[in-house]
Amino acid sequence: MHRASEPQLSLWADAPSPATAGHPTESAYWRGSLASRARSREEQKRLGQFMTPAPIARFMAERMVADRHWGGRTVRLLDPAAGSGVLASALVEAAVSSSARPARIELLMCELDPAMLPLLVTCAAELGSLCARHGLALDCRIHDGDFLQSAFARSGEPSIDAVIANPPYFKLAGHDERARAFAHAVHGQPNIYALFMASCASLLREGGAFGFITPRSWTNGAYFRALRGHLLDRMALDGLHLFDSREAHFQADAVLQEALITWATAGTPQRVVSVSTSQGAGDLSAAKAPLWSASQVIGKAPEFCVSIPDARMQPGLGGLPLRLHDLGLKVSTGAVVGFRAAAHLRPQRACSTVPMLWMPHVRAMKVDWPRQHRAEHIAHNDDSAWMLLPNQPMVLMRRFSPKEDARRITAAPYFGDLPGSHIGLENHLNVIHATTGLLSAEAARGLAAYLNSKLVDDHMRSVLGSTQVNAVELRNLPVPELATLEAIGRTWVTGASPEEAVAGACRPKGPERSARHA
Repeated sequence: MHRASEPQLSLWADAPSPATAGHPTESAYWRGSLASRARSREEQKRLGQFMTPAPIARFMAERMVADRHWGGRTVRLLDPAAGSGVLASALVEAAVSSSARPARIELLMCELDPAMLPLLVTCAAELGSLCARHGLALDCRIHDGDFLQSAFARSGEPSIDAVIANPPYFKLAGHDERARAFAHAVHGQPNIYALFMASCASLLREGGAFGFITPRSWTNGAYFRALRGHLLDRMALDGLHLFDSREAHFQADAVLQEALITWATAGTPQRVVSVSTSQGAGDLSAAKAPLWSASQVIGKAPEFCVSIPDARMQPGLGGLPLRLHDLGLKVSTGAVVGFRAAAHLRPQRACSTVPMLWMPHVRAMKVDWPRQHRAEHIAHNDDSAWMLLPNQPMVLMRRFSPKEDARRITAAPYFGDLPGSHIGLENHLNVIHATTGLLSAEAARGLAAYLNSKLVDDHMRSVLGSTQVNAVELRNLPVPELATLEAIGRTWVTGASPEEAVAGACRPKGPERSARHA
């Protein structure tokens, strides 16, 4: 470990930016940005490291420190992926400015990138000067190495009062030592940021503050189910802030992730959650944060999916208690993977083939087949039978939607009217079909109209951080009763828009009546 009192190793130490001198957070961002821009895009992606702009760092830190009872005591702060020290600096600055200012700060910054270590030494010296000017003692230590491989990270010992982080983003192989060490909180091929969240949640003392900026992907999906359970078992969510723009949050870096700030407090009961949004760093001051009840944000066990409700959208689906399985419906994903099934695919119809549907064949409320696709037929034989479905009524959906699409879901009713006893569906399609018996034409039409509605689109945008719609999200989607879906289907047949029928089927449930703005 390096102490702040050791000689400064940074080549930036003697050349602070005139605009940032005396402001450790801005200085750390300036130095880190220079170092980051000196790297190739490939190296930056390999490290998964992106600099947090100073306004976002302060936004995170000030919320974490607010209402903390740190007056007159020693507090222990942690940044497990410190980079050049932007977030750590913001947290120390917020603590120094707090009305309940601590008497002493112990700060641990962890970083494995050798290029960042000299910058952290400079950052530590600047923070030491800041604290000294305000009469605070600062013990700042820098851990040179991988936080996730440290004994401290794996101890799970609650000894930290506040942790702030912008962890790296990249996938780990399931056999990676770090993934195995945190197998209780991750699944499959985890993203490394999930391991940082899991470890740091375990290190917080009761009442400890948690502030992370990460991709939004942890809030839903099977891969992050264990992480959500781990976090929510130890902490109460205080607030969520979503950046609407995929480009405006990390100003100097080409990041296309939909980013989410998560604030939480260890060892407290879950009651309400504030939710806010902004385009990026520039409009943070205008962000309003209405309070939502925990049940409107956190889904039921065992998934515990976390939604991002938005009062600007139509009222949510909270009044619909049913799910697709309650209606006797099953969600599946198309089993035909093009390159693996190549030997069975055919460009022309033959006596031994059945129709093959690809994602372009599915349009809103319409199956458009044939349309001169490269292989619109698939052989029906003993080797291919396992990947085919009985040719019967169902609802088809694209699993992916282009970012420019108006809706997250593109769904079409299919009535089993193409030739053949079976049908092939590619892996980029989801399908909803009856577990027993047949889905009626009216129900298929009504369910497709419901899925294409703005009401469902708003719900999906509150749940999903990507343009991919997985079977898990569809299984958890609130739906009206079957009779209501059939009524929507009849409305669609008349040529009228189903939007009014869909909206009437869903009881609105917005923010708590006692909602206030944070």
